[in-house]
Amino acid sequence: MDASLNLVEHTLSQQPQPSFAGWLPDVPTLLSTRLQLELLLKESQVDLHALSEVILADVGATLQIFRLIGEENPLEEDRPTRMEDCIASLNFERWYDLVCVSSMPQQEGLLAEWERWRRVALYARELARIVDGFAPEEAYLIGLLLNLAKLPQLLGWQRAGSAEEQLDLGLVLAEYWHLPRYLMDAIRELQHSVHSCRWTEMLQLAQSLADQSDPAHAS
Repeated sequence: MDASLNLVEHTLSQQPQPSFAGWLPDVPTLLSTRLQLELLLKESQVDLHALSEVILADVGATLQIFRLIGEENPLEEDRPTRMEDCIASLNFERWYDLVCVSSMPQQEGLLAEWERWRRVALYARELARIVDGFAPEEAYLIGLLLNLAKLPQLLGWQRAGSAEEQLDLGLVLAEYWHLPRYLMDAIRELQHSVHSCRWTEMLQLAQSLADQSDPAHAS
């Protein structure tokens, strides 16, 4: 794990860094996200729920908000985990600038991967609504960021490493960016086959449904 963390730190240090975000590299967001945020923020009354739904529909925007929350709240007990609470607790100009700092490259493969992660998240949330003991918002975020280990390679931050390094990388990033504890627990469960199987079956089904609903796979 220490070697993987050193790899991540070295990789992150090579990226362009906006002054207000310190060491955090840019995680691109969709242009449509920026446009929707601009429209919502022009309203006389800001709808926090609508803002949170726009951000949660975008992998990059979601990561930027949660990473900023982690940076501003070093103690885990002080960090909000609901997107609406995150937005309400942050300085508006800072979170908006961070979300809009980098636009998603128009690369078909990258856009398709982003969209698949969102489909998994949507199915996970719907499944959580009909299964006792699961929080839909937690299920959505876990589904959205389940494949966090793929992010550095997708964004060109690093070359492909060994299978073991890739397996560890999702947890390394989640811990390094202070992402919600329930997300780290789910990634650990799914990637390292720990004894608890709380999320495994649901997320495997969400991924299967997402693949089946992929237009590219339609007959």
